Amino acid sequence: KQADMQEEKNRIERVLGAIAQPELIQRVLSFALSEEVRPQDTVSVIGGVAGGSKQGRKAAWKFVRDNWEELYNRYQGGFLISRLIKLTVDGFANDKMAAEVKVTKF
Repeated sequence: KQADMQEEKNRIERVLGAIAQPELIQRVLSFALSEEVRPQDTVSVIGGVAGGSKQGRKAAWKFVRDNWEELYNRYQGGFLISRLIKLTVDGFANDKMAAEVKVTKF
């Protein structure tokens, strides 16, 4: 909130994903959809969580699934929704997670 430059805000939003505590991960994900984050930056915040840890990746994937309709409506099927999916599922390392992605209806 106190950063003057948008570039600085973007860096801060991306590093929020490095948080390891589950309750803070959820707060960051909720923050991503808040009015405090520009819609075009929401993808970076969620992607930062997904790339921060295995736990973050699982939480981000669940968050995307749980909020799919809102996210899809926000981005209207454009390139940001594709980027969000890639950032969220990139790095799934087992067959169970891959199968979950395949059966999820986007």
